[in-house]
Amino acid sequence: MAGMNPEPVQVQRVAPAKFVATNGRGASITVGRSGDGPDFSPVELLMAALGTCAGLSADHVISRRLGEDAPVNVVVEADKDVDADKLTAVRTRFDLDMSVLSEEDQALLVKLVNKAVERTCTVSHTVEAPGVPVAVSVTH
Repeated sequence: MAGMNPEPVQVQRVAPAKFVATNGRGASITVGRSGDGPDFSPVELLMAALGTCAGLSADHVISRRLGEDAPVNVVVEADKDVDADKLTAVRTRFDLDMSVLSEEDQALLVKLVNKAVERTCTVSHTVEAPGVPVAVSVTH
């Protein structure tokens, strides 16, 4: 579905090696280098985006089967090739308490969660897509 572009995100430098990203609704997050304080690094933000996108994609399916208040924990881990300066693998894991479900219903929920993420997670679709252009420009 073309034409549903996200709103721009403004990124402003607030100190050396520290930026604040703000969306059009006013939410903001401070971003810095990993190891330079508590702020998220850009790679951690990418991992968070993958995890939250997966969680949001599967939220309805999980809520329908485990309840609206069921705890949903998503853990994202990654491998990095330091020489190539890129992530080589990302693993997203849902930690769910499915003890109230039968084995058959647990297997069905696993399938439905995977299907929901595969179908509706824009972030993973983008990261997995080959040749997605990322243009950088400088204005003055």
